[in-house]
Amino acid sequence: MLSIIIVNYNGLRFLQDCLSSIERFVDTPHEVIIVDNASSDKSVEFIAKNFPCVRLVASPENLGFSGGNNLGAKKAVGDLILLLNNDTRLLTPLSKAVAEFERDERIGALSCRMYFNDMRFQPSWGYEHLPLRVILTWSGLSRFTSSKMFCEVEMSESFYQTRQNVDWATGAFLMTRKKLWDSLNGLDEKYFMYVEDADFCKRVRMSGYNVVYTPEVEIVHYRGGGRAWGGAGALVSQMSSYIVYTDKFHGVLQTLLLRAALAPIMAMRSIAYAVLSVVAPSGDMKEKRTAFFKAALRLVGIC
Repeated sequence: MLSIIIVNYNGLRFLQDCLSSIERFVDTPHEVIIVDNASSDKSVEFIAKNFPCVRLVASPENLGFSGGNNLGAKKAVGDLILLLNNDTRLLTPLSKAVAEFERDERIGALSCRMYFNDMRFQPSWGYEHLPLRVILTWSGLSRFTSSKMFCEVEMSESFYQTRQNVDWATGAFLMTRKKLWDSLNGLDEKYFMYVEDADFCKRVRMSGYNVVYTPEVEIVHYRGGGRAWGGAGALVSQMSSYIVYTDKFHGVLQTLLLRAALAPIMAMRSIAYAVLSVVAPSGDMKEKRTAFFKAALRLVGIC
C-alpha cells in the first residue's frame, strides 16, 4: 500500500488540481494524508467538504516541511510513502514508481520527471551538497563552465531522459520505503524548509540504498507556490539549511568556510540589486536587495 503525504500551508488554490490528479492517476491501493500547517485560507474546510476520503491532520502551528511530513508519516499505514507537494499535479499513473520498489530492493528513494505549469522542463535531482559546490553555485560563474562543481541541480534536460542513480531528489515528489523512513527517523526537523530532501537522500545512500530518478512518472510542479521569486524568507531559510547540512556532514571548519565565502557573495548580490533598483526601479529589485542583505546577515550569524 502507498501512503501519499501532502503538507499544506495556505495552498487552497492548488488543492483541487492536486487531489483530483491523485484520484485520476493513482492506480494502486493508497491513502492520502494531508497535514495542514495552521493555514488561514480555509484549506481545512475545503478538504473536509470536497475530499472526505482524505485523512486530514490539522496542526495548530506551522511545523514547516520537515515537521509536517514527519507528523503525516506517523499516521501512515503504507509500506511505501510518497512526499508530494501541494502545488503539484500528477500527469501519469504512479504504478510505475511503485513497481520500481518491487523490482529492486536496493532502491531507498525515488523521484520523477517534472515540468513547470507551462510544461517547460524542471530539474528534479541534484548533486551532493559539498561546501565548495554550494559556494561556486552561488558565485554566478556557472555560465562560464560546464563543470558539475558549479551546479547543485542538474540543469541539462538531456540528463533526464533515462533512469539513473542520483545523489538526491527533490522533496516535491519523493517516494521511499516506510521501514527505511522509520529507521532514519524521517526528515531532520532542524531544517524548516529547503535541503531536508538532500539530507534525507544522503542518509539513504549512507544506509546502502540507492536514490533513483525515473522518467516514467511525470508531474507538474508550480514550484515556490507558483511564484517566480520565493522571497526573503525562502532565501534566508535556504542559507540556514546550508549551515545545518554542512555542519552535520562536513564539520565545523567547513561550515566556517561556507559562511565566510557565501556571506560576501550574498552582500555583493544585494549591492547589485540596490544599483539595479535605482537604474530600473521595481518592487522585485528592492525585495531582492533586502533579501540578499538578510541572507548575508544570516550567514554571519546576525539574524
